[in-house]
Amino acid sequence: MYNREIGILSNKEVYAEYLIENSVDFINVSDKSGRIVEFNPAAQQAFGYSRKEVLELDMRAMYAYAEEFDRVMQSLAQTGKYSGEVTCKRKNGQIFVCHLSATNLYNNLGEAIGVMGVSHYITSGREAARLRKLGVNKNKKLLEQMDQLTAVATSVTNGIVITDSIGRIKWCNRSFEKLTEYAFDELRGNRPSELFKIPHFFKEEYERLVGNGPVFRKPVQVAHYKKGGDLYWMIVESTPVYDRKTGELKQIIEVCTEITDHKRTELALVESEQNLRQIAETIDDVFFLYNYIMKEYQFVSPNCKGVFGVEDSFFYDGREFIKSLVHKDDQHILRNARIALLSEEEYDIEYRITLNGEERWIHERAFLIIDEDKKVIKGAGVASDITDYKRNLGIIAKQHRDISESIAYAQKIQEATLPDLDKVRQYYKDFFVFYKPKSQLSGDFYVLDRVNMRGQVLPTFVVADCTGHGVPGAILSILCNSLVRQTLINREVYSPAEALEVMRRQLISLFRSDALRTMTDGMDIGFCVHHREEKKLYFAGANSVCMVLRAGKWIELKGDKQHVGFSDDIEPFSHVEFEVIDGDRMYLFTDGFADQFGGAKNKKYLRKNVLNFLLKNSDLPMAEQCRVIEEEFLAWKGDYEQTDDVCVLGVEIL
Repeated sequence: MYNREIGILSNKEVYAEYLIENSVDFINVSDKSGRIVEFNPAAQQAFGYSRKEVLELDMRAMYAYAEEFDRVMQSLAQTGKYSGEVTCKRKNGQIFVCHLSATNLYNNLGEAIGVMGVSHYITSGREAARLRKLGVNKNKKLLEQMDQLTAVATSVTNGIVITDSIGRIKWCNRSFEKLTEYAFDELRGNRPSELFKIPHFFKEEYERLVGNGPVFRKPVQVAHYKKGGDLYWMIVESTPVYDRKTGELKQIIEVCTEITDHKRTELALVESEQNLRQIAETIDDVFFLYNYIMKEYQFVSPNCKGVFGVEDSFFYDGREFIKSLVHKDDQHILRNARIALLSEEEYDIEYRITLNGEERWIHERAFLIIDEDKKVIKGAGVASDITDYKRNLGIIAKQHRDISESIAYAQKIQEATLPDLDKVRQYYKDFFVFYKPKSQLSGDFYVLDRVNMRGQVLPTFVVADCTGHGVPGAILSILCNSLVRQTLINREVYSPAEALEVMRRQLISLFRSDALRTMTDGMDIGFCVHHREEKKLYFAGANSVCMVLRAGKWIELKGDKQHVGFSDDIEPFSHVEFEVIDGDRMYLFTDGFADQFGGAKNKKYLRKNVLNFLLKNSDLPMAEQCRVIEEEFLAWKGDYEQTDDVCVLGVEIL
């Protein structure tokens, strides 16, 4: 609290400095403990003390008699003021009589923090009256000047700082506090160079500007960091104040104007201009600026030589670009584009030029520049040589056609490996197949055929999912489909489990060139054989199950958790026998439907929902089931990408 009160008294001194320094009255200020904090030149002359000496004294030393000091203090304590004669004592002990007007000084909370006293010699007669009148008039003028200065200093948005002759801050206005984010109590008594951090990029310039002291002859631009760390720029105008008698520098008044936004804009413009120039000179594209009012190019980047084969002077001289360089079949494209630009239509076109006897392609884009009357006055654009791109585009287009034709042919081959469903209906009365590849080629396949097993020809149902999809999956599916069909005619195969064992051995043999280079690709498969006379269903599965629907309930025939192909832990495939009755419906499927993302939350459909949906529609004929399954799949998928190949096969046991 004490330091704050001293700061308030010091503020009062600064505001009234001009009045105090020039007053003919003896003016002193003491704190609430009686220690002197201000003693003007008139008082110093009257009492014989220097300012330094008096600041170390108690106010009691100014009085000749202790009882008079007590009388003044008692009046101040009771009424807050005192007016009357007092007997004073000079430094040399000489006694003289003064008239004293003293009043308490208060802070914003109304607490007394010190005393200000104004006194003068007591003189008799006309001389006393004349001196009093002279002093009153002079003080009145000084007060008016002080009021004007105070009003200006506190109301302007510029930062105002008063320092002593060596640059220590004596006072600042609120605008300077706001600008620097420092409170006056933090600034008081410090040099700006000691308190404010200078940016590293400005240190050399700062030393050059203020190394020899403040600059009075012209404003200077200065960069500092605020207390919070933000960078700011300001213009500082310094005005010296000299002592009238000695001519020595007494104090400095500095007016600080923030120019941070302006400086940022200035630096951004410089940077953008440098960047634009560097871009224009280093990249292959040609930048241009065409003035439609003057009908002339105002800027063409120098690299036009490499793109158009002419110097930039070709354009500045007004030579006819379209007739001279543009391919005759494309001249209308550029003419129409530039006419459209005058009609406030920007353009993006491609055209050909002839350069050294070679046909080259140019991609040109132009944008409008409009004046304050919303009229097109200029066109800014960029032209790029896209010859290599066009050539590569042609190569890519041919490659795309070749690949598309190859995939289409491969699709025909794959479709040829699938059974002819019209022929299948000759020995399967009621069945369906929902088959939907992710792309043109599929890693899924199905088989509806007959197998010669133990001298009997038995119906066979197979659904398989090979590793991958698209071209890799299709290649493997064609191979695996061939292996499945080979097992159907192999007289040494007597069950679906044996069929999977045979296929696994063949795949491992095909994919392994040595023990260290073994491919783990293969297939998941469900393999069923129906023995009508014995009313049995034989099943083996590799990461697959066969689901049988009977009387509204699901019966699961489980396969093995291993695929057909190489693995480190190979086990024999399990043989499953199941007694069937008429009306049973058997389903095999890959995981494509269950794994499909979709719905309102883009989540997987899941296997349990596939089974619930089939159960819900189990009373429908098999062909009708296929239709509603497809509708459900497409509705779930919506606009999302298909996740995998899909295959669902259903057969009714008759």
